[in-house]
Amino acid sequence: MKASLSGPVNLTGKVAIVTGAGRGIGQAICKALAREGAKIAACDLISLDETIQQTKDLYKDSTIIGVNCDISIEKEVTQATKKVKDSFGRIDIFIGNAAIAGSVTPEDKDFLDVPIEEWDILQKVNVRGTALCCRAIWPIMSAQQNGKIVLIGSLAAKVGGVLYGPYYAATKGAIHTFVKWIAKRGLRHGIYVNAISPGPIVTPMGSQAPFTNDMVPVGRLGQPEDIAEAVIFLVSDASNFITGTVLDVNGGMLMD
Repeated sequence: MKASLSGPVNLTGKVAIVTGAGRGIGQAICKALAREGAKIAACDLISLDETIQQTKDLYKDSTIIGVNCDISIEKEVTQATKKVKDSFGRIDIFIGNAAIAGSVTPEDKDFLDVPIEEWDILQKVNVRGTALCCRAIWPIMSAQQNGKIVLIGSLAAKVGGVLYGPYYAATKGAIHTFVKWIAKRGLRHGIYVNAISPGPIVTPMGSQAPFTNDMVPVGRLGQPEDIAEAVIFLVSDASNFITGTVLDVNGGMLMD
């Protein structure tokens, strides 16, 4: 593969799948993709009506469909991928955002207080589910000799956890490493693979976080739009010389 020169952001006509699109970061990513002209398949276990309606309200000519899917079940991932391919004819972008967090673990909570059952469910969704999605879209992007994959990691993976337990941090660490492994193999197929490592973001999942604005060097907590704009950069031609990277988007909390 010889990479094209980096250029301006233009996603007109590109087809994107976004998992965990029903709210929070995933919903913001869908809106940003629509603004840039992409066609979107919003995927989630929960209702996607709000995401679809808000996206269409903001961008009247946008094309967005909802696909309900449990990413931890291979059959559902296969069916969802086929539905997107049949609907749009191709898949150019995949955003692996769907994840679950596990229990809140304050500083005085010991490792043995975190039930081992959390390991199984978090690994099944956050790691296995992400891998299943990447496996499903890989042949399509390989045949196109073109594709951009962005997976959502976490600051927790780099600092040993922040709010949620050891198993959540472990799954996000796995995502960071997984990105590097498949990025090396993706180059021969024209597939770029990167991750974003968010800091504290104001979302339903992050609502229990004890963070305040003064804890973040830039002076405020992150918003879903902060992550969405980083995604736009990584899935566009603006990042054609970047692959295998874990991009920190944390307001300066960690300068890695």
